[in-house]
Amino acid sequence: MSSRDPDAAAALLWQAWTTGEAIPRLPAGVRPESVAEGYAIQERLDALAGRRVGWKIAATGAGGRAALGVEHPLAGPLYERFLVAPGGEVDASALRMSTAEAEFGFEIGVDLPPADAPFGRQAVREALGAFVPAIELPDTRYEDHRAVGGAQLVADAACAGVYAFGERVPDFDRDGLVERRLSLTSDAQGTVAGSGAKVLGDPLEAVRWLANELAKHGRHLAAGDVVITGAAAAMRDPGPGRLVADYGDLGGLEVTLR
Repeated sequence: MSSRDPDAAAALLWQAWTTGEAIPRLPAGVRPESVAEGYAIQERLDALAGRRVGWKIAATGAGGRAALGVEHPLAGPLYERFLVAPGGEVDASALRMSTAEAEFGFEIGVDLPPADAPFGRQAVREALGAFVPAIELPDTRYEDHRAVGGAQLVADAACAGVYAFGERVPDFDRDGLVERRLSLTSDAQGTVAGSGAKVLGDPLEAVRWLANELAKHGRHLAAGDVVITGAAAAMRDPGPGRLVADYGDLGGLEVTLR
């Protein structure tokens, strides 16, 4: 098997994902040698994981990039099978990264096809159909995700785990996202605060980055996709109990960890 056999690499990752048995890294024979090869592997996960409902962005903050050892954000798919209903329960003991994130989410209102890239801020602004409060509990299929590098992290769906969406809000201030405040509260750890400025400086810019990144690899944001833009408020080891993301007048949501 060569590093250009994305189907074999995707099968190994999906086996680790479904069995819960972590791997040190992808074997040399199928290991991606570039981020582009990582995205080729990631795309093959679609046939294994089922319906994709949107996209996530990892490492949109400087701290996250430093922790992962990457210089730029990473894009990954969100699969329907890992969506948790608001108020639902999550077995957090099965998630290796032990991290909870409150994120700015957006429903995409119109397609942003690769042929129209690169996208400017105004095009992306007009494509946002609704604000969606979101919680993500990221995960990894590697024993030490900090040691494998960006290409393998991309192949592994950019540390996609389980996630939940709150009620969509069609009418919101698209130009005031930077200053938007939010909080993430757990029964075990208390409250951490965050803001839109923690997400590539502006959640709208994060969506623009994603639209252009996907276009480079022949993929795109489609109408109806939901994008979560990275940790605006993050908590290590949130512990058992209620986990609540609060966005003020833009709503919020909660899940229960066990």
